[in-house]
Amino acid sequence: MRETIFSKELALKFKMKEQDFTRNRKQPFSSTLLFMFNLLRRSLAIEIDGFVRYLNGCFSSGIVRSFTASAFIQNRKKIDPEVFSHLSGVIIDNFYTTGNEALNYLNGIRVLAVDGSRLTLPCTAELKKYYGISKNQYQVEIVQARVSVLYDVLNGLALDATLDSEVATFD
Repeated sequence: MRETIFSKELALKFKMKEQDFTRNRKQPFSSTLLFMFNLLRRSLAIEIDGFVRYLNGCFSSGIVRSFTASAFIQNRKKIDPEVFSHLSGVIIDNFYTTGNEALNYLNGIRVLAVDGSRLTLPCTAELKKYYGISKNQYQVEIVQARVSVLYDVLNGLALDATLDSEVATFD
């Protein structure tokens, strides 16, 4: 995974514009991506400081330079969100390899489960067109999408996530 995140190929494939991440800046593609993985709980400035200290402690060469909250906000807009689906696939491909003794099975079978919900979205013309509209109990128009995640229950992995406009029914 480390090789993938720090590869130039990943940055080339998942940057939004050709000119993004071409210059050697304080916050390259990989640092922006790694910072996005963190579950942020405090102010951006405090989180950035802790992130830079942690990475420099891991690499012990001070290769990660501090950056501002504004720089992070600008840089995250330059990353295609599809990178997260790609990296999820990399994790799954590496985990589900023949001979991986860490895999858990129930009587030789993988146990998978789907969890789904509805997500209320902002009521914009574009989202109305794509997802359609529903009416709540007060006849107010709302835009909703169906979200679902496929889990490998015994191994603690989310294998797939979807955001869909179609409503599935099961008998």
